Parts: sequence; C-alpha cells; structure tokens
Amino acid sequence: MNHTRYELQCLLGDGTFGRCCLARDTQNSNQVAIKIIRDVKRYMENAKIEADILKDIRKADPKGTSGCAVMYETFTHEQKYYCLVFEPLGVSLYDFLKTNFFRGFWMQDLQSFSKQCMEALKFLHESLKLTHTDLKPENILLTSMLPAQPADFPREAEWNRRRGKSSSAWEQPTPYLRPVNSQIKLIDFGNATYEDEHHSSIINTRQYRGPEVLLASGWDERSDLWSIGCILMELYAGEQLFETHEELEHLALMERIIDKLPQDMLGKASPSVRDRYLSRDNRSGTWRIPWPDKASNANSERHVASQRKLVDQVLPHHRSFADFVGKLLRMESNKRPSASRALQSSFFEDRFDD
Repeated sequence: MNHTRYELQCLLGDGTFGRCCLARDTQNSNQVAIKIIRDVKRYMENAKIEADILKDIRKADPKGTSGCAVMYETFTHEQKYYCLVFEPLGVSLYDFLKTNFFRGFWMQDLQSFSKQCMEALKFLHESLKLTHTDLKPENILLTSMLPAQPADFPREAEWNRRRGKSSSAWEQPTPYLRPVNSQIKLIDFGNATYEDEHHSSIINTRQYRGPEVLLASGWDERSDLWSIGCILMELYAGEQLFETHEELEHLALMERIIDKLPQDMLGKASPSVRDRYLSRDNRSGTWRIPWPDKASNANSERHVASQRKLVDQVLPHHRSFADFVGKLLRMESNKRPSASRALQSSFFEDRFDD
C-alpha cells in the first residue's frame, strides 16, 4: 500500500542492485531517496540483510546524529520490488572528486571528514559492535544536495607538478569546486559484519583492504580504520594511495609507502597466502615479500619504485594530517588507534587556511 505514498521525482543513480530515485512523501511533503531493488533473488536477500542492519542503526541512533545514513522504512512495490526509503543525501565523495577532475579537497574539509568518519566508526564499533567492511569514497556521501561552489584550489601547483604540467601551460579543465558544507554520512551497510558473526576472508574493495585481509590472518573492526586512512589520502591527492590490481604488488606498495610488514604478521598469514605471495629464508626462517624478484612485469616494478613515503606525499604544513593518517595505516591492526582514541588526535586542534 505504501507505494501510493511516494511520488517519484527524478532518478538519482543506477547500480547493479537496482536504482535510486528522489521522491516526495505525500504525507508530509518531505523529500526522500528510495532505493529500488531489482527483482533478483540475491539482490533482494542482500537488501533485506542491509535493511535489518539499518533498523539496528536507527534504533541505536534515533536522532540520526551518528554519521550513518538514516533509513525510514521499507516496503514492497507490486509484490515484486523491495524498496528502502532513506533521507535524501548529496553526491558521493568519489563523484565529487571526479567532477573536480580528481583535484583533492581543501584541508579544512578533510579535517572535518576525518572527524566525522571517526565519530561514525566510534558509533558502529562501540555501540553496535559492527564493522562496515566496505568503506570507500563511493560509500561516503555529502549530506547537502545544494550545488558546489567555485573556489580556489589551494594545491594547484602541487597537483600540476605531479602530472608534469606547469600552471602557465596547463589550462584547468573546469573551475575548481568546493562543497557548500563538509557534512557527510556513511552508506551501504550490505556487507557490514557484527563482531559475533562469521567473518568472511575477503572484505573491502581491493584498494582499501588492510594487510591483515591480504594476508588472510584474521580481521576485526580496525580494518575499517585502515580503509579510512586510504580514503583520506585519496581525497587529499585525488588518486588512490594503493593503485593496484595484484596482491603481491599491493603488499609491495604497502612496504614502500608505509613500512616493512612485521615478521610475526607474515608468519600468521594463511598457508595459501604464504605459498602464493611470500618467501622464506631457508637458514633464518624469516618471511619476506619476494619483491621485486617476483614482480609480474617491469611496469609493476616501476610503479612500486615510483612511490613516495606517506609523509612525503603531503605538503610540509599538512604534516599533522599525514601523522594522523599514518596511525590509521599501521600495519598491525592492534596498533591502530580505536576510533575513540583517534578522535583525541591533536590534528583536530590544528587550524588550516586551505
């Protein structure tokens, strides 16, 4: 019966699962976003699992202040389409980056994003004992639907230098844009996992996977913190921190940008990972990443060799940002701060003009 309550206004986007539309709630004239799931058994089952998690989130966060998307209700349209009704939100941080020609965000906005992500993770990890497991720029949405504002791009010279173009010779593709405000929400809880549930061996989109996931040595909620560290660097630089499609290259990139993988961590890798991606010294028994000797090709070797250490990837006056991200990207998950602890970082007290 609920389908008569909502008037569809426009299409917000299409996905594998179905589509998302903006609609008007005729009962109160409020705008809502409706996720309409395709009539495919697997997608419907997943959507119902996500809806149950979103109900738990709403119950624990009735005022909608946790930084997680708010779902109002679900209904089935024409006994065929399962629909989830959400608060309307703006574009994803990935889409915003793309529109901006992958020029990074202002540090003021990044500082705000960092804080809000930690607050949302504190809520998920502590109040619900829930790990998101699929954090990426596509799953973080600006809350405002208002159009972005033209602004100066503070790191223009650095951006041009990285691409080998001088500012004078290179016309900017489009005016640089800045969101009207930096409020964000996490979305897509379809793969979220409770502490006491079965933990699948592979989680996350590849580029946001922590080393413990790559090594199949067991993960917990702190894998979310690794993902946020990768995301923040991407939102700063405009490109993925670990741009790769291969496991071994990924591990080599981690060692190049962050630090050597600790012995005990390599030792805890699953047997199949050890067989495929690690080498052991016959005399000392120590494990290592066989790089560059087992690089798939010369391009891969060059790609890894061209990477700079994390701290060298930011401008000197953004050092506290690199320090903050560096803590989220500690190799051993038990050495990463909890989201609560990360909120106490001195990075949040710094004032930035850019």
